[in-house]
Amino acid sequence: MNKYTKWYHAITERARTRNIDGYTELHHIQPRSLGGTDDKDNLVDLTAREHFICHWLLTKMHTGEAKAKMIYALNGMKRNNEFAQRYETKITARVYENLKKEFSIVHSSTMKGKTPSNKGKPMSEEQKAKIRATKAANPTKRSAEAIAKTVAKQIGQKRSQETKDKIRAALKGKPKGPMSKEEKLKRSLGNLGKSKPSGMGAKLSATVAAQLAAGTHYTQQPKQTCPHCGIQAGKARYNAFHGDKCKHLPPVAR
Repeated sequence: MNKYTKWYHAITERARTRNIDGYTELHHIQPRSLGGTDDKDNLVDLTAREHFICHWLLTKMHTGEAKAKMIYALNGMKRNNEFAQRYETKITARVYENLKKEFSIVHSSTMKGKTPSNKGKPMSEEQKAKIRATKAANPTKRSAEAIAKTVAKQIGQKRSQETKDKIRAALKGKPKGPMSKEEKLKRSLGNLGKSKPSGMGAKLSATVAAQLAAGTHYTQQPKQTCPHCGIQAGKARYNAFHGDKCKHLPPVAR
């Protein structure tokens, strides 16, 4: 039994016979990753500092694979969340650098030859749902710099047929046609008071000029006459707002 093991057992044995007022953290004397259970005899309440020290001692008490597991556990002690009031003490300052070095070596060895969980593996629907829920609960605004980087990265890119098929499938069954009054009002209020980006008008003019020169502008397309309202429209507008989607079509016929 080395000195680290003696210190470890001294802390956990003392914790069995005392009561602590205030914040405590539940500790497994024999770690679960090393075969420990959730039985009452294997659990003690420790102060936050004691809990960290015990996990530090566990890295000194073991070797090989068990040591690697304890380094992972100690590294996790620095994570803050709503259920754990993490802390800063002298012990963390003394061991932090060595912990990071050991963790780097252990993690590199553990992951060698393996595909990281966030790469090369399709995300499950459950993971996607969690991410969507997290983003909905914590809405964030992207900086202008981040938006500019995304735009610069996407300029010149063309969608693959597979991507087009996915978008088409995602939109299938969703309502199309004229925007509802509620949606128009919502967008109008959302844009109220916002000024257009500098140079936007010039860009739009240049785009229209290029389309007119190429003969692809919507005003140059062959027009169709809607049988329900009599309005003539190009292919895009006809498909979006006329024919079977015309607002003058009797409700029963739609």
